[in-house]
Amino acid sequence: MFFLRSIKVIIFISLTFLVAQNTSSINGFVRNNANGEPISYANVFISNTSIGAATNRDGYFVISDIPLGEYEVNVSMIGYAVHKEMVELFDGSPVRLEIGMKDQVIEGSEVLVTAERQKFERSIESSQISLDIREINSAPAFIEPDVFRTLQMLPGVQTTSDFSSALYVRGSTPDQNLIMLDGIVVYNPYHLGGIFSTFNTDAIKEADFHAGGFPARHGGRMGAILNVINREGNTNEITGMANISLISSKGLLEGPLPRWRGMKGSWMISGRRTYFDSIVDALKIPMGQKADGTDAYFQFPYFFYDYQVKINLDINQDHRITYSRFYGDDVLDYSWDERESIDNANVDRDTETGFSIKWPWGNRTNGLIWRWIMSPEVVAKTFVSNSRYRFDFDLGFYFRDTYTYADSVTAIFTDVNWRLYDIINDNSIETELTWKATDRHEITGGFQLKSVDFDLGEEVKIATQDTSVIFSPLTLDNKTREISFFIQDRWEFSEKLKFQLGIRGTDYNLHDEFYLDPRLGMKYHYSKDIALKLNWGLYHQFLTTANNQDENLRLVELWLGIPEDKPAAISQHIIGGLEYMSPKNIFYRLELYQKDFDNLLTLKQENQNTMEGGESDTPFNEFWDTRGNSWGVEFLLKKSSGRLNGWVGYTYAETKYFTEPSGWHHPNFDRTHTINVVGNIELTEELEISTALTQSSGNPYTKILGRVYDWEQNLYSDTYWYPLDSYIVGEKNTERYDDYFRIDVGMTRKGGNLFGLEYDTYWQVMNVTKHLNAFSYAYRTKTGMNGDQLGVERRVVPQFPLILTFGVKFDF
Repeated sequence: MFFLRSIKVIIFISLTFLVAQNTSSINGFVRNNANGEPISYANVFISNTSIGAATNRDGYFVISDIPLGEYEVNVSMIGYAVHKEMVELFDGSPVRLEIGMKDQVIEGSEVLVTAERQKFERSIESSQISLDIREINSAPAFIEPDVFRTLQMLPGVQTTSDFSSALYVRGSTPDQNLIMLDGIVVYNPYHLGGIFSTFNTDAIKEADFHAGGFPARHGGRMGAILNVINREGNTNEITGMANISLISSKGLLEGPLPRWRGMKGSWMISGRRTYFDSIVDALKIPMGQKADGTDAYFQFPYFFYDYQVKINLDINQDHRITYSRFYGDDVLDYSWDERESIDNANVDRDTETGFSIKWPWGNRTNGLIWRWIMSPEVVAKTFVSNSRYRFDFDLGFYFRDTYTYADSVTAIFTDVNWRLYDIINDNSIETELTWKATDRHEITGGFQLKSVDFDLGEEVKIATQDTSVIFSPLTLDNKTREISFFIQDRWEFSEKLKFQLGIRGTDYNLHDEFYLDPRLGMKYHYSKDIALKLNWGLYHQFLTTANNQDENLRLVELWLGIPEDKPAAISQHIIGGLEYMSPKNIFYRLELYQKDFDNLLTLKQENQNTMEGGESDTPFNEFWDTRGNSWGVEFLLKKSSGRLNGWVGYTYAETKYFTEPSGWHHPNFDRTHTINVVGNIELTEELEISTALTQSSGNPYTKILGRVYDWEQNLYSDTYWYPLDSYIVGEKNTERYDDYFRIDVGMTRKGGNLFGLEYDTYWQVMNVTKHLNAFSYAYRTKTGMNGDQLGVERRVVPQFPLILTFGVKFDF
């Protein structure tokens, strides 16, 4: 028996070797010939055959099992001239190609294949969309283009107000979204409390967004996935651009690395800063005198800045090292003081009072990526990264009295300093291995080790002439570690039926349980242009934020790991969809989704700082256990090519959360109906018009029904009583603001020339119709001429009014 089995094994190996000797493979990269940027989803095929492949995000492709012989390889992509190249396969050795595509309008007689068509044919995941830089810039923007505000115009994505670019996706809150820059986690990707996003769009190549049902490759979050990919840098020459708007300026430089011992590469660096503070400081608006007697001027206390760096080094044709860095800070720095002197016959009194705020917050990321093409069919990627987020709010005030007598000096003072800080330090290592077993079968697997330090705290210092006290009413310092593995099998069972099966396992160091997240995707091609999709999956999350769920305006996120005594949050996604790609490459998508949430944590807002038995009871470590569900129907029509491009999106959705005190209720970001229209039209080669329209149901809010007054005697005085009042409110979030409506218009004029520099000018008008959209309501007591109270008046606190901005963009 052993002999017969040995013979069978030898025969099988021999046949496999003989087959391998009679076939070969073609692999390589497709890039833009002008700047070396990789071209995703280009179609690579062999003439007069059905053999072909599409490039991935890195521009890499592989065509396997090609019989030996001579072939013509064709590469096509809309916007580029068709590339044709002869290839000879004489033995089993693979052939590597480096293909450069030239910018050119493709003639009608050539093969037209767009990236949208390739995505339609290959993608199995539901709710996934990639936006390139042109699409990100297509929507008129507040001050400057913003990837987050563009994503808010897609179906299923909501926001709380104009003042926030945070993403609420299909019932999930922003802390449930995994936001990455070149694969590195960014914890608070906003400037100015969310009005600006962290990412400089000039440096972006594309944004890959999954609204749900994302594959096993991604884990640790249960809402949505956004991976922003920066451009790689020009491999041919040094080029750049600069952008000057009303309140900020930004610039970008890119170019090739010097070649050394066969190694080559590219680099890109971009930066941005607001300068409204510098303009105000230069105006020197008088504000009286300082405590030292010098003149005081009004200062605008806030600015933000950021920069991004990306370096690629091709060691040889199989090994590439990529370094990616981001650094950005918001800085709020304000101080005020005054001095008053009173001269009396017996004593001189000098009084000084002061107030200061120092508040820097921001992100820093560093990442190193090693890509190794182990064989044409096997590609390995290893990521080593660090991501740090911090905010450090420091508020101080002081009061000093100095009494000068004839023979002595007496000082009485009080200094108070309050500090609230949150620092996250994330160190991760991750390996991903992709094996294209056949043209129809691809297996991806890997592991991830993530170590995160959360340091959330509060510190109070009080000093007087007699004593000094320091105490910390809040200290939350936990260190978490996640060890995860994943494996995913993408299998094209036939021309019509495709499957994607995956599972992700995670060990969380604060829990004894090992978490498993299975994922399933299925796609059925009813015809060449029509496809049905179904996705299901479980998603666990091991961190949360300690923020007020009902905040309309959130400046920062207070992050912490899931405590030992709380289970990991879990969500189930069920998504069904119908997709149609018209012969004119117009994409239509209809999706239905259902999401369930459990083990969510909602901060107890009524809990206050108290001291009981020497222990602190703070509002940052007491939560209501929360669960929720969300469902909806979404429609998307998207046209990505041609002089007229853009999309139309509609969402019908309902989200409900359950907490013990409030029962089932709609969260403040829930919107029942939302329609978005984004359009961009090239009127001429020099003039381009863009527009965006949003109409939606109003956000929920809790109605104030009245106010109750109570009175309490001051025990230190029998002559003083002070009123205590409270509100009578209705059931939580049962009322809604009026419907939201806004139209924005933008215009870009291209082709200007100033001192040999090409430039574009652009104008943006926000809220053209000046529609009054409610941010919240403010209440006040109405009084008559004689002081009589006439009732309560409610006024709307508005969102964006009509805003006009303009700027200039230079290329060099």
